[in-house]
Amino acid sequence: MTRSLFNKLFPTPKYLEMPAVGLDISDQSVKYLELTPKGDAHLVKKFGEKEIPLGIIEAGKIKDQKKLEEILHALKEERGIKRVFASLPEEEAFIVRIPMPAMSLTELRGAIELGLEEHVPIPAKDAVFDYEILKRPQSETDTFDLVVSVMPVATVASYSNALKNAGIELLALEIEAQAIARSLTPFHARETTLVVDFGKTRTSFLVTSGHKTFSSSTVNNIGGEDITKAIQKNLKVDYATAEKIKITKGLLHSRRDKELLFSVIPVVSILKDEVAKQFSFWESKTGSHEKEKIERVVLAGGQATLPGLAEYLALGLGVPVELGNVWTNTQLMAVALPPMTFNQSLRYATAMGLALRNAPR
Repeated sequence: MTRSLFNKLFPTPKYLEMPAVGLDISDQSVKYLELTPKGDAHLVKKFGEKEIPLGIIEAGKIKDQKKLEEILHALKEERGIKRVFASLPEEEAFIVRIPMPAMSLTELRGAIELGLEEHVPIPAKDAVFDYEILKRPQSETDTFDLVVSVMPVATVASYSNALKNAGIELLALEIEAQAIARSLTPFHARETTLVVDFGKTRTSFLVTSGHKTFSSSTVNNIGGEDITKAIQKNLKVDYATAEKIKITKGLLHSRRDKELLFSVIPVVSILKDEVAKQFSFWESKTGSHEKEKIERVVLAGGQATLPGLAEYLALGLGVPVELGNVWTNTQLMAVALPPMTFNQSLRYATAMGLALRNAPR
């Protein structure tokens, strides 16, 4: 993938000076959020959500380009959204941490491209990628420490074209995990964090430090929808009632309600096992480096506020598990009240991270 095409799809930092909306496009909705500066803080200028009917996007792949363009165009007309930083689907992305031998910076991109297929299952000719240098070699025998972000070029082009055809100016595209890291972890923090983005139909796991994302993965068969359907089936209630039970009772009341317990536990126990796997995988990659061990788990996503979930996941982990705070890098709490509830805000972690691209650090 040539650098010129990469710049076309992922524009250069000069665009970051423009005001823009963070646009989070997922399988079932498109969420938007725009910030406006007030002193050292950032206030929310506007935010909202528009539903995407089933079948238009599936597991991050656009299946009906025309319908998506119609939804985006309607959003532009209704909310005055003209230019955006937009998300790319986590399901289609690869973020890998790799070492590279000492060489000149002019040689580095070509070397990464040559070895790309050793790390991701996408041929280099079909991929668009970028990299961030975590550590430069200190000698000729030392190595670069790199984080490389990779997407299929066809996926990137499909999202780029959808926005263009909807009449929306695209300032930058960014992998969802990178945007979430920017919204939930302090810019200057150095602790290593596992972010669990627990959504309606899938869960993503990302390891971050500050605003950097070191790795990410997505499991499509774990989501809050599975809990709702299990409650609906086991308690013999309609969908709306099952959803209400999940939101208000969750794991807290399931301890004394056996039928509810049998509905919720199968899904959250699978989630807990996946969290444990992420810990084991990361420790196998970092070895004995104490400063890179995961120090906390942060929950995000629309399903993260399931009552009792944080406490349940913390059992046996040995690190704190807490709900994320999307206002972490806005300084908003010092000057105003948030315009949305805490539970609602967790659904906007990606949109917030995108909107923060042009925030001072």
